Amino acid sequence: MSNRREFFSLLTRTMAEPARSQEQPARITPASGLEAYTAPLTLDDVYHLLRRITFAPTPALAQQLVGKTADEAVELLLGSGDDAPPASPGDWIDLATENPENADLDTRNSIEMQWQNNFARLQEWWVGLMHGEQLPAREKLTLFWSGHFTTEFTFDDKAMPPQLLYRQNQLIRSLRLGDFRQFAEDMTLNGAMLMYLGGELNVAGKPNENYGRELLELFTTGLGAYTEGDIQEAARILTGWRIARFNDEPALNGMYNTYFDAESHDIDAKQFMGESVAARTPDNNTEYLVRRDEVRELINIIFRQRPDAVARFISRKLYHYFVYSKPAAGDDTIINQLADVFKQSGFQIRPLVAALLKSAHFFDEANRGVQIKTPAECLAGLPRQLGTPDARVNDVMNTIEQVLMDPPNVAGWEGYRSWISTTTYPLRSQFARSYVQALPDTSAVNFAKQFPDYDDVEKLTAALERYFLPKSVSQSRHQNYVKTLLQGAPDYEWPQIIATDTAGAAVRLRALLSAFIKAPDFQLC
Repeated sequence: MSNRREFFSLLTRTMAEPARSQEQPARITPASGLEAYTAPLTLDDVYHLLRRITFAPTPALAQQLVGKTADEAVELLLGSGDDAPPASPGDWIDLATENPENADLDTRNSIEMQWQNNFARLQEWWVGLMHGEQLPAREKLTLFWSGHFTTEFTFDDKAMPPQLLYRQNQLIRSLRLGDFRQFAEDMTLNGAMLMYLGGELNVAGKPNENYGRELLELFTTGLGAYTEGDIQEAARILTGWRIARFNDEPALNGMYNTYFDAESHDIDAKQFMGESVAARTPDNNTEYLVRRDEVRELINIIFRQRPDAVARFISRKLYHYFVYSKPAAGDDTIINQLADVFKQSGFQIRPLVAALLKSAHFFDEANRGVQIKTPAECLAGLPRQLGTPDARVNDVMNTIEQVLMDPPNVAGWEGYRSWISTTTYPLRSQFARSYVQALPDTSAVNFAKQFPDYDDVEKLTAALERYFLPKSVSQSRHQNYVKTLLQGAPDYEWPQIIATDTAGAAVRLRALLSAFIKAPDFQLC
């Protein structure tokens, strides 16, 4: 695969759709709007929904949702948002170290090596959650927000204690469907964010503007809705917050928690987006009052003064991720309607996500099979679909440009067509082929037996096509897949093969799965 153009050109020849542009998967303008999708969900509907809100469908989860309305299915998938957090990845999440920057070289190397090991364990823990989740579906939204409120494990020639990243990941998971204003406030004072964007260095008289700028440009309003003066005043408001990272530092609120350093806070009055933030005195310059009257007020002013910008910015980003990465002009109507839902709900995330996923627009045929799978969807998705974990997922993800909890920069992952390159496409395919070839015979056969009429070669092949590929295939392509599954045997022998010849059936199933993997549309969802 020499380049992306060749990938999409091959895609047009492989898919059972009309001729497409060689630049990207074709997508006609959807005819449906934000009105509710009211038809009972078919299996294809459910697969589409699960491809977008989880990392891949599973047979058991799909069967729970078939026949339900979109409203019922989405309510089950989203859950309440206040579910118990998953078990932690290990005791190391509470262990403190000395500051490696103040240590001798051997000690520094030892500390940072331990951080690297624990960071890998943290990533593997998250991949495990992606693989095994059922209801509610939490991890796709957690990844979405992790790519929005970004931090990096390695940055500016230093590393982040993975204990901070674990806590941030849990915070994101707990707020994924909540009040976006609270989300913005909590992330503003999150320890990993303070370290990543220099909040810990933000002091009266020498304000660090990094976080104030990103809060506006990347996290809330987007470009064009603020001034340089707003950034400067936001930085002044946010002076004085610190994080307990090392065992030789104050831990006033507990290790790895944020605390307030009154002497570093700018107590003079501020003007932000045309509103005044009152000056403080030494008596009321306390952690509780500064958080309430300055940090929270900073967030509230953004939402009071720029509600349209915030609503549209977040709605568009959500649409990019869960519907289509390159919206056309015709999609602006839906994005504007989503922004209205967001504002009318008081910036609650759950109604926004629910309105999108329950809509006729989301289920429109034009929006199916038009997204390129992210590395997480590709690598965590296949083992999830087949029900057998693979310990290599995290390592391979690190080579195909989606390093969990370590995006390339504060803007997160570019996504869309950047996921497919001359480097990443072969690695995706290589992982999938090696995974399928290593699939145990019993696992392969037991997987196939989850589908109705698995002893009918035509029906099983069609069922697996629907399961692994986002669009229906042509009849000639289907017949080629049937031949691949039979491997030269007559079709009437298939019932006997799958009933009595586990090894023979497994060889044939692995051949069919390998054929799917070779198809460019396997890379779409």
